[in-house]
Amino acid sequence: MDPDAPSPPAGTLSTGASPTPTPDALAAVAAARRVNRALRVSLVDDATRTRAAALLEEAAALLESDVHPGPHCQIGFGVPDFATGAAPEQFFPYSPIIGPMNPLAPPVELEILPDRTMRGRVTLHEGYNGPPWNLAHGGVIAAIFDELLGVGSIAAAGGGFTGQLTINYRKPTPILEPLDLRGWLDRQEGRKLFMRGEMRAGDVVTAEAEGIFILTAGPLHDEPGAPTDAPRGGG
Repeated sequence: MDPDAPSPPAGTLSTGASPTPTPDALAAVAAARRVNRALRVSLVDDATRTRAAALLEEAAALLESDVHPGPHCQIGFGVPDFATGAAPEQFFPYSPIIGPMNPLAPPVELEILPDRTMRGRVTLHEGYNGPPWNLAHGGVIAAIFDELLGVGSIAAAGGGFTGQLTINYRKPTPILEPLDLRGWLDRQEGRKLFMRGEMRAGDVVTAEAEGIFILTAGPLHDEPGAPTDAPRGGG
């Protein structure tokens, strides 16, 4: 990364080597998300499934003809500028929660507010279903909170790795309905960032979260598998 490169404008993200999601790439991801849901809810006969499998095998072969060998990371090892109005998904294109380039992501839409708190929204389809009926899986809810509070820790105080995450499941969380999210920094004690968040379905708080995120003690390139030019994280 060029230390003399100009800083990005306020309200944008510096994505470094992150891929730029082209319309064609985003269309492929959208199609994969549609397939993921269709496989979950489809009632077609076996002959139709056999035909679909052949088409999916063809698509997989096309995509596997040129793959990145690693190391793998959901960001591009640029330095994030999480200014007000920045779009976190631009910096985390392969996040399994918010990534526009990850077909496993719902995706959750996150926004950084002027006070450095987080606001988000997501509608979970049937693929994220847990027991018994039309409810979101508790593990999916936990993953969403991990991302919400993790991104919030970056926006508020430079960010860190998840040290502890506690979820309070207060009410059943529905699928197929808009869910609203909030996340904020409660306090900081040394390298520990104490984050809090909540999830709502309409006016009902369905889940709350508390997390401790740990500022990194050294450069990210000390982490196993990271490129040698990875920047220092956490401040």
